[in-house]
Amino acid sequence: MLKGFQSETYDTQYVFRELLSAMAKPGIIKDMELDMACPGNLHMASGAILLALLDFETPLCSDLKNTDQAIQWIRFHTGAPIIRMPNRSLFALYTNLEQLKDPAEFNQGTIESPDQSTTLLIQTSGLENNGRIKLTGPGIQCKTYLNLKGVKDIFLHKRADMINNYPLGIDMIFIYNNRFVAIPRTTKLEIF
Repeated sequence: MLKGFQSETYDTQYVFRELLSAMAKPGIIKDMELDMACPGNLHMASGAILLALLDFETPLCSDLKNTDQAIQWIRFHTGAPIIRMPNRSLFALYTNLEQLKDPAEFNQGTIESPDQSTTLLIQTSGLENNGRIKLTGPGIQCKTYLNLKGVKDIFLHKRADMINNYPLGIDMIFIYNNRFVAIPRTTKLEIF
């Protein structure tokens, strides 16, 4: 079994601070600067974020099989229950973009507890600061553009429509290797 964080306390705090910064400034691509190896096709930023946020009370839904090395590694290091019901997950990890269909299938929280929604981690085939996806909203000075390589337009259009349900919704983190970018539920998307 591969080791998790080199220094659990320091690395967890570092990842959490980077995530807070990314959520506060949607559309800004961040680099996760950690010395960490992850099993299988799990990107380093995905592994780091999951190790920092998951525990035995935070169910994870994933497109990976329970027998996958990455799922076994996540379960070993976090104790998180692995479930197959997206609408009941607090976190979700998708490594195969073909499996990613509709953001509305994930837990969007309730009016009483909108924070009890899914945070969706999506591994892409690349992240760029220019592209056809325009982001506006809180934390974005005027507007910013992204290219999320491999993510289908239909998925992004469906997520764009979800802004009308605010404060319900999902927070998304797009990942490529050690890089990641956050798009919280408050961010408006336009796809050109």
